[in-house]
Order: sequence, then structure tokens, then C-alpha cells
Amino acid sequence: MNSINTSIIKLALDEINKQFARGAKIESPETASDFLKLNLATESDECFAVMFLDSKNRVQEFRIMFRGSVNYCNIYLRSIAKSALELNSSAVILSHNHPSGDPKPSDADIQLTKTIERGLAIFDIKVLDHIIVGNSCASMRELLEW
Repeated sequence: MNSINTSIIKLALDEINKQFARGAKIESPETASDFLKLNLATESDECFAVMFLDSKNRVQEFRIMFRGSVNYCNIYLRSIAKSALELNSSAVILSHNHPSGDPKPSDADIQLTKTIERGLAIFDIKVLDHIIVGNSCASMRELLEW
């Protein structure tokens, strides 16, 4: 990709990120997916990110919390809980990319989501969804009907 295209993409991404700055309301998995795809789809290694939300599902902050290799990333519940508590979040949307392009959740993805959901519930923080970004996005909430 030439430097002009890269600059245009960076400017567009910066503008989109501004729209999702503190206060933007997440009203559907599609709204979250559009934002997450732009932020995670181009990553060559697996990244795990969290969108922290207030009690009205407004974005407080988006953070790429962990980076890994092409097909694995270590995730630490403690770090997610600490950030959510520091921000006084009521809910989170988890996300990560699959550099392979296939957004289908693995058994490990499903187990991780359940573990994080149970852990954050102790602090009355809801996991609204876990969106996997590949060539398209997969909402685990919709796929698994949890």
C-alpha cells in the first residue's frame, strides 16, 4: 500500500474513532462491529480489545488490552476487571481478531467469554457481547444466543 492510501486510511480511522469517543451510544452488535472491524481487521497478530461502557451503553473507552501471535493471545481477567473498575464501567463488549479471516468462535473463545462473564459479574459488570473480527464480524451473543 502506498503512503497516500495509508494516510487516507489513518485519517478516516481517526475520524471514526472520534465519533466513538466518550459518550457514543452502542445500540446494536452492528454498531459495535463496524467500529471494531476498522480497528482490528488489519492487525496481523491476534489482539484482544475491550469497549468499556457506562450504564446507558455509552462508550467510556476502547482499549486494545492484549497482543499475541498469529493465532493466540494471553488474556488476563484481572486486567480487564481492573480497567472496568477504574472507569466505573457498567458493561463491556469484548472483541478480538482472527488474523486467519474466519470469525467463527473457537471452543477456547467460548470458554474464555464465559470465564470473563462470570468474573466480571462479581463486580456487577455485564458482558454485552464478544465480537470476533475476521473478513466479517461474528457476534457471539447472536451466534450462541446466550
